Amino acid sequence: MIRHWRGLLIAVLVGLVSGVWLGARLERAAAHRMRRQGPRPERVVKMLRRELDLRPDQVQALRALLAAKKGAFQAIRRDEESRMAALRAEIDRDLAPFLDDAQKKKMEELRARWQKPPMEPGPPDAR
Repeated sequence: MIRHWRGLLIAVLVGLVSGVWLGARLERAAAHRMRRQGPRPERVVKMLRRELDLRPDQVQALRALLAAKKGAFQAIRRDEESRMAALRAEIDRDLAPFLDDAQKKKMEELRARWQKPPMEPGPPDAR
């Protein structure tokens, strides 16, 4: 009987740890997507409809407004990304004189690794 409970306890603990790990990975992926793309328009509509108790005609107007402003949001995001890239390049240029050759090589490897697209969420064997 004790052996049965021990096995059950181990299974529950493994499930708990796996759930925490998976939840953290999914949250990280969602946060990354949010930083890169911003909130999805339908999510904004749903939240505002609930919080402001919008009528159907107001919901349609909000959808049209968000669709019309999508290009402006994307332009701001692109400008922000290019400004960040310019700042990173400036930092790399200013840092280079302080690094020896081995450190410069390692820095190039780090930059290449950082510029790779992020991994998809989920366990590695699911891809």
